Amino acid sequence: MNISDPTLLKDFKNGETYAIQAFYSIYKKSLLRFILSKVKDPSESESIFHEVFLKILRKRCELESGDRVSAYVFTIAKNEVFDYFKLLKRDRERLENYYTTRILESTPESLEQKENILVRLAFALDSLPFQRKKVLELSYYEDKSYQEIAEELGISKNTVKNHLIKARVNLRDRMA
Repeated sequence: MNISDPTLLKDFKNGETYAIQAFYSIYKKSLLRFILSKVKDPSESESIFHEVFLKILRKRCELESGDRVSAYVFTIAKNEVFDYFKLLKRDRERLENYYTTRILESTPESLEQKENILVRLAFALDSLPFQRKKVLELSYYEDKSYQEIAEELGISKNTVKNHLIKARVNLRDRMA
């Protein structure tokens, strides 16, 4: 089958299923090769190809003679590739702006404040009773369950829970 066949083109314009499948078969390989040569990513190429095909389907009534169809199809593909690169560029700029802003927001004053908070937290942790501190460390640093902590320290599960509650209250009070 060839797209320059007037019957095939007419049926494609009318939305005949066999004509759409034939059109898809005719252009898939060459369009994918063209898009892949520009994008260099097979999955993105496939995605762009499907966008191109959907655009062609939506605009199929605008197709002229068989000689111009190929140029029309490849122009749509070229424009979709340009749009893809514009979108990539815009996303990259947003990402760069985000990270630049984050770095600029990390002023020496804010870093000093964070360090001050960490020092205060370390002092607050050191001021906790031994058993409470041990329960807190096992829970948060070693990610152990209440049951595992209870077994390791030889205390009940409720005692573990009470130690954690009291430790949080003590830390909150000392950090305020």
